[in-house]
Amino acid sequence: MKWQQVTEHWNAFVPSILTRWPELDSDTVDAIEGDRTALLKEIVHTYQVPAREAEDELAEWMEGATPADVIMDPEMDNERITAVADNIPEGEDAYDDDRRFGDDGYEANPIGRTDA
Repeated sequence: MKWQQVTEHWNAFVPSILTRWPELDSDTVDAIEGDRTALLKEIVHTYQVPAREAEDELAEWMEGATPADVIMDPEMDNERITAVADNIPEGEDAYDDDRRFGDDGYEANPIGRTDA
C-alpha cells in the first residue's frame, strides 16, 4: 500500500492505526489527517521509541490488510483492474476463448448431484 492511499482515506485507516498502537490518543490520530511525519512523531513520543524503530513499525503496518472501505472505493477501480493484469500469464489475452482450458463443452451437474 502507498501512503497516498492512507492520506486519501485517513478515516478508514484510523481504527487500524489505533489497533496497532492502542496507546495513541484517538482524537490526536484523527487530527493528524494523514500526515505521516506527525504520526511518526506521535508514535515516538507515546511509545518512547527511536524514530528509526517507529519508521520500521509503520512500514510493517503498511504491509498489512487494507480496510474494506478503501478497497471498495470506486476511485480504486482502475488500480484493481490494472493489478488483475499481473495474474494473466504471458502470452494469454484477457479476451482469449476459455474453451481451450477445460470443461466448457460439458454441462455441469445440478447442485448436489454427482450422477449425470
